[in-house]
Amino acid sequence: MLNVSLKASRVLAALLVAMHAVGAVLLWILPLAPWLKAAATSVLLASLMFYLRRDALRSLARSVTALSLNSECGCAIQSVRGEWLETKLLGSSFVSPYLTVLNLSPHGAWRARHVVIFPDAVDPEAFRQLRVLLKWKCQKESDRPDR
Repeated sequence: MLNVSLKASRVLAALLVAMHAVGAVLLWILPLAPWLKAAATSVLLASLMFYLRRDALRSLARSVTALSLNSECGCAIQSVRGEWLETKLLGSSFVSPYLTVLNLSPHGAWRARHVVIFPDAVDPEAFRQLRVLLKWKCQKESDRPDR
């Protein structure tokens, strides 16, 4: 079993701010009415605040602060409140040395949960073990049809 504790990610926060800023600049270049630009900018700011708090700072109640993978690739995630949720790892998860995105299907839920992990948000050895487990063990497990 592998237990991974997640903390805030400065890299993800910087990327979110940069991408939302680029979106706002491009929006203001468009030939639209100023009130429409202002409304769309406020939506972009709300989006930025939500994703910063949920994924980068991990401060919302449903933000994932820890995960636990067992030897059969079952995954449990822990929220800020301390609640654990059993999930199934989906084959669409992405693993690389600089970014890991876990796509998880909670048991009994119809919507998937996504966990974005940059190397600065986790212990380096735990991140290496997580990537190895996901790439070499769980990728094969999640591609199999349910029995």
